[in-house]
Amino acid sequence: MQSWDRENGYATAGGDSRALVIAAKGESRDLVMAALEDEGFHVVGIPAASGRGGRFPEEAPALIVVDAGEGTEEWCRRVRSRVRLEHVPLVALTDGEGREALHRVYAAGATAVFIKPVDHGFLRERFRSHGDTGRTLTGMQPALMSDARILHAVPDTFFVLGEDGMVREYLGGGERDPLLRPERLARRRLSEVLPRDVASLILRNIRRTLSRREPGSFEFELGEPGEKQRYEMRLMVQGADRVMAIARNVSDMAVVSRAAGGPDTLTGLPGRTAFLGRLDAMLEDARRLRHGLAVLCIDLDRFTRINDTLGRAVGDAILRVVGSRLERCLRDADAVQRPRPDSGGSSELARIGGDEFVAVLRDIKERGTVTQVAGRIRAAFADPVSYQGHQLEVTPSIGIALYPADGSDAQALLDSARAALDEARMGGEAGQEFYSDTMRQRVLRRLDLKDELRSALERDQLELRYLPRIDLETGRVAGLEALLRWQHPVRGAVSLQELLPLAEASGLMRPIGKWVLHAACAHAAYWAETWETMPPVSVNLSEQEFCREGLPRVVHGALEASGLAPAQLELELTEAMLMREKQAAVVLQKLKALGVGIVIDDFGVGHSSLGRLIQYPVKAIKIDRSFVEQCQADTAERSVCSAIIAMSRELGLAVIAEGVETVEQIDFLRERGCHALQGFFFAEPLRVEDVPAFLAAHLGRTPDGDVIDLATIRSRFALRHTG
Repeated sequence: MQSWDRENGYATAGGDSRALVIAAKGESRDLVMAALEDEGFHVVGIPAASGRGGRFPEEAPALIVVDAGEGTEEWCRRVRSRVRLEHVPLVALTDGEGREALHRVYAAGATAVFIKPVDHGFLRERFRSHGDTGRTLTGMQPALMSDARILHAVPDTFFVLGEDGMVREYLGGGERDPLLRPERLARRRLSEVLPRDVASLILRNIRRTLSRREPGSFEFELGEPGEKQRYEMRLMVQGADRVMAIARNVSDMAVVSRAAGGPDTLTGLPGRTAFLGRLDAMLEDARRLRHGLAVLCIDLDRFTRINDTLGRAVGDAILRVVGSRLERCLRDADAVQRPRPDSGGSSELARIGGDEFVAVLRDIKERGTVTQVAGRIRAAFADPVSYQGHQLEVTPSIGIALYPADGSDAQALLDSARAALDEARMGGEAGQEFYSDTMRQRVLRRLDLKDELRSALERDQLELRYLPRIDLETGRVAGLEALLRWQHPVRGAVSLQELLPLAEASGLMRPIGKWVLHAACAHAAYWAETWETMPPVSVNLSEQEFCREGLPRVVHGALEASGLAPAQLELELTEAMLMREKQAAVVLQKLKALGVGIVIDDFGVGHSSLGRLIQYPVKAIKIDRSFVEQCQADTAERSVCSAIIAMSRELGLAVIAEGVETVEQIDFLRERGCHALQGFFFAEPLRVEDVPAFLAAHLGRTPDGDVIDLATIRSRFALRHTG
């Protein structure tokens, strides 16, 4: 399969694209080469043991693979030191000595790092993805190296973009582009020179690419109405915090596609352009016949997470299943609305981008018909999607616009349906919402807030409050839960119910979560200098944070930076997160190894059981407030609350009750053996500056063994003026 030369390495016959492999002899190298050859690469190589004597090929490859054992990090640096190889996709394989080692390989210049063992299919898929980008770069590299003037004729524009949206470097190309001009963008933030929605879209994709360490592509439009130019942008990782962006004006190709009426190649459904043309025709019919019409914009919840964790191949398979289920739903709707077989269908379906589908219902006479169809669509996804052993929960959110009330042309109706979809995503009833006039204003407000949230960290607008937890046996403070607040300088306090969805939608949950973790650890470490019996501080993890690669490393960094003892930090996550994350047990064991405590929040509202929690290193569970609120009356919630406390004690888990507000609730929980309470009965969330006074007044004031007087406890802990 390959021939070796001690000085120059090895080479294989293969396709036109070159791949450079730096590896030692062995099974792993043979697997890499076989996967590359199957993808059509001509493989050239350098023996990993050749040290600095190994020669790099004269011609720049489309892909570089490094599998050099302990020398992988050094080889990555050597590769990146070569001018011609500076931007070529570099895949590194490692034996996986830990997250810190992976971080070092990334810092050395790797585009993607995979932990061995890996299989042939996995490598082929990754090599195909990275190789596509590498071929584009290889094509423009000779021009970039010899004479930049040649790039004036290249249609692609090459930039290096930072994680913050700053255009750090213009590499060449795109000189004749009518809108995406290099001199307009160089050394500027995207938000300063591009429309807000386009800049936000690019920024989200930059952060997604950096998070996944995988190339990505997407499309957007620029220009005035009627003169829109359509662009395709591809991104590839170029370091810890920057990406290579390759932009191409595809407006002419889009015209050809429109003329051909080309369908979406993945699902076989009509694409965006074909759909809008079809919708215009249906609107003409609706005007002429004076019929109603409904546009349903359908988006998949948490689909990005499927792509991020399982890969694009799984995501594509899910989209094909979704398309089939939606088609089936609409055929059923046609059968109900038009029972005669010769009457024709009354619905249309298209995929207009990513995980966004649009359905149109014609001949609508009443709103209830649309509600039934939307309910049928959501019911179709009650069963998970099965793919290669994965059971994936896929649930749609649906935004609905009606003609003529919500728009008179195709784009207006689609915009209204999208505004309703945004509302449905933010917690609409049953995951579906009809458009209303007030929605667009709320959508615009959220867009404004998303932009402002990006700078809130820099402007010190985010802050933490601390909700005390009270030990029922001793009356002492048993913990402090860190709660995020955003004090906007103009809008005032932004509620947590609005802040968290905004952070998730704008891709800021991870950086904000990291700030919360570091700030809480710093506060706790400062207080611990005064209080020897300082109670632990707990931090809530979002699903995006829990699923991130390297969470234990982030937690370790916060502890190390603050000097806080690990035992004084607790991490709270919901049982739903444990059920959805396949690697939950592995992640939790790594967190436990750091010495931090794990608390399950909102217990009782998910689908897990206490028995299942035994497999996780859990310190305590928190009973959801919905059970505590009903525990005084003879209700099912009261029985569940009692059962949770009894079973938890048997399993050796501490039990914390949330949302305690009355003496009657305290009596009930104390009688059942609940360990600790948390709620406004004792105190509202404390400002950082009020915590020391709170601890001074109440920490350790009740001697061990004393009988607890609940009235005294309440008087001690009532600090409502600090809210």
